[in-house]
Amino acid sequence: MASTLLSPGVDIQERDLTLGSIETVEVNVGAIVGAFSKGPVLTPTRIATESQLIETFGEPTDANAETWWTAASFLTYGGVLDVVRCGTSGQLTASDDFTTSPYTLSIASKDIYEASYLGAASNVWHFAARSVGADSNGLVVSVIDKGADYILTLDGIPTSTVVGTAITNVGATKTARIYDWDSNGNKLSIISSDTWTSTDDVENGTTDLNITGVVDWYDEQEIKVVVNSTTTTLGKWSVIAPRPGTSSYVSDRGGANDEMHICVWDRTGSISGTPKTLLEKFTYVSKANDAKTAEGSINYYPQVVLEKSAYVYWGSHEVEAYDVSGNTLVATSNIVGTNNAGNPSTTVFDLIVDKNGADNDGLHSYSFSDPATGVGKGAETLGATSGEIITALQEFADPETRLIDYLIAGPGDAGSKTNSQAIADAVITIAASRKDCVGFISPYRGDVVGVTSSATQTQNVISFFSARASTSFAVFDNTWKYVYDRFADKYRYIPCCGDTAGLCASTTANGLPWFSPAGLNRGAIRGAIKLAYSPTKSERDSLYQKRINPITSLPGQGIVLFGDKTALASPSAFDRINVRRLFLVLEKTIGNAAKGVLFELNDEFTRNNFKNVVEPYLRGVQAERGVTDFKVVCDGTNNTGAIIDANEFKADFYIKPARSINFITLTFVATRTGVSFEEVVPRR
Repeated sequence: MASTLLSPGVDIQERDLTLGSIETVEVNVGAIVGAFSKGPVLTPTRIATESQLIETFGEPTDANAETWWTAASFLTYGGVLDVVRCGTSGQLTASDDFTTSPYTLSIASKDIYEASYLGAASNVWHFAARSVGADSNGLVVSVIDKGADYILTLDGIPTSTVVGTAITNVGATKTARIYDWDSNGNKLSIISSDTWTSTDDVENGTTDLNITGVVDWYDEQEIKVVVNSTTTTLGKWSVIAPRPGTSSYVSDRGGANDEMHICVWDRTGSISGTPKTLLEKFTYVSKANDAKTAEGSINYYPQVVLEKSAYVYWGSHEVEAYDVSGNTLVATSNIVGTNNAGNPSTTVFDLIVDKNGADNDGLHSYSFSDPATGVGKGAETLGATSGEIITALQEFADPETRLIDYLIAGPGDAGSKTNSQAIADAVITIAASRKDCVGFISPYRGDVVGVTSSATQTQNVISFFSARASTSFAVFDNTWKYVYDRFADKYRYIPCCGDTAGLCASTTANGLPWFSPAGLNRGAIRGAIKLAYSPTKSERDSLYQKRINPITSLPGQGIVLFGDKTALASPSAFDRINVRRLFLVLEKTIGNAAKGVLFELNDEFTRNNFKNVVEPYLRGVQAERGVTDFKVVCDGTNNTGAIIDANEFKADFYIKPARSINFITLTFVATRTGVSFEEVVPRR
């Protein structure tokens, strides 16, 4: 480029020769669908460890253990897993509306909530669980505002001004339990028991024993008991936050009493493992629907719950949480609302009333199950049908929105071979359509588990796979493995497709994706006590000729994947797993680099720059034994005038993939002592 200087000086110019770059593509991402006890529905969720699988989707049960342990098996090999929870007909969402009959609430995802419930004016529930299923039945949501102080008196019968207490006489030891009450008048045990000793045999309901202290949710004030003028401290409430009041945002606009705290509790321990555990809290949220924090973020409490809560959705307002005639605050407006008694008030936001209508109670708690019976309406059918599994698999159909490497079929349908084949076909179709991942499929459970004849097992497995489509984007194995389920303290059979995919992930994590995952060096199956079907040498021969990779138990060497074929029926380099994996990695990596060419000019400069990016990468793959040779053609021979005029760009890659060893011939020749080796060794 010519200098732009018109007098002596230094002209500094730049020229960018860094068109595109080669970046490592994320690999080792598995994918599986199934029915789980909790977690998001029809939403792929990235799982990296077994503990995260438990936290997100719950522990295995008898109904879903085969799927759960297939997923857990894959994770032991070093990959990450995108898990989709199937939508099932038995899924119900727990909420504080546990009296409606028939109860039909089912919020399967955030999208469904936002479309059907967030803006609804007639939700009969105040809060509902984020996760469908029975695990959320133990949730309690407590909404607290400025009026949440209580003077406790031990009169045995809760009144409108009493939180509620109970006395148990055990000799000279007295036990006080302080309860909160939900909006339906049901008792919720929030505070643990405290005991004290008295020489008096005080019965429930007498005036000799009174709790006279003030219980505050926020300031950890002491609860005290007075027995015949003697004061005894029982304990303190755990800190939530200092008392809410009026936010600066609302105060500046002439309002008051808009602040409140929202706490989500695990009353039964079904989620946290410990009853009465505080799961999350949202402090100083506002009743004003246009409220902002000091930092300018949204502070309207339904929106805060939507964006920040991991456990619940908001459904409807408190009875007296705000003036329903117009809770949007506008500066300089003449703010006139109504108070709880219906009288005019200059305070827009009323304090929350208790279940009996008294002012200044300041607390509502919403239980997702009946505290008296423990019965809640959240439910889950943990056995997904083949149709539900196939529907869930469609979440992985679009390669643009979900990047995966291994699509794991799971156990299929235990009750139907035909349905299991339909699931296998769906996996094959998705993988072959995406062309960037491989599907992994095990045989139907009933074909191998509990079948005593290995010859019958062989024929069953061949029959199961014989009609499956020929493709290099699928891998078949032959058996199920026997594992220990520590959650149920029993042994179970699970399919080996998670292990076969896991071996590919392990090979990539510990070496290179273009190496075979099979054999003694890389093909050891983990966590297997035994196999449902361990084929003999002749049976392995039959399976291998039918595109099925044998997993077998070798004496003294363990349980090993002993084949690396894809499901491609015709002879080709792509009938081996390592070659298919090699090309997938090359295609993804170079494809990403090619995005840098989009909208550039199709000329010699762009083409040479592109070659300068991809050829060093391919030389690196060659140095790491992935290919034996390659050639890149990206010039005027394939970018003709017609191609350029059509706004296209072409590059052709000629690859000689490295081949795995499947067959070894060792020839041992005995010769006489006096024979020269030159005489007997053939010239080559």
